[in-house]
Amino acid sequence: MTKRIVRMAGEGDVPALTQIRNDAHAKKVAHCDYAWGKEGDGFSERWVLNNVSQKDVYVVEQDGTSVGTFSLDFDDDSHWGTQEPIAGYVHGLCVRKGFNGHGLGSFMLDWCANKVSGVNRRFVRLDCDVQNAKLCAYYESLGFIRAGLKPDGYVWSLYEKLAYQLSTGRP
Repeated sequence: MTKRIVRMAGEGDVPALTQIRNDAHAKKVAHCDYAWGKEGDGFSERWVLNNVSQKDVYVVEQDGTSVGTFSLDFDDDSHWGTQEPIAGYVHGLCVRKGFNGHGLGSFMLDWCANKVSGVNRRFVRLDCDVQNAKLCAYYESLGFIRAGLKPDGYVWSLYEKLAYQLSTGRP
């Protein structure tokens, strides 16, 4: 049986998280999604360490191996603008190469939904490049609804889902 846990990331996780983010970056580039940079760009350990020290970044372990990462923020989001405190915002959802297609994305988003509803907020929100049709379709398959578009260099699809509508059940 597969055991998955989610925990706050720390400095010791930086090498693994850098690899996971770069795996996800390569997958985005393969789908012509350059929101995180072009081919050959990527994330340095310094960038990841800075991100871990400034945000609530989480690591997902499966059977003791770091396989995913994301951040969850409860402040106003730059893409969504000033909002009433009704949502949690997911960013940087990434899965390690070789672990895609095993339900990790829905697991992480369900975990976020549980946290969001636990602080009496109604929506889980996220965004992605509108041109990444595969990623947009993935979020829609999990019950996220496109709530708007935000032009900002790229055109971002703004997605939201009621926090209590979990994809696969509570983690």
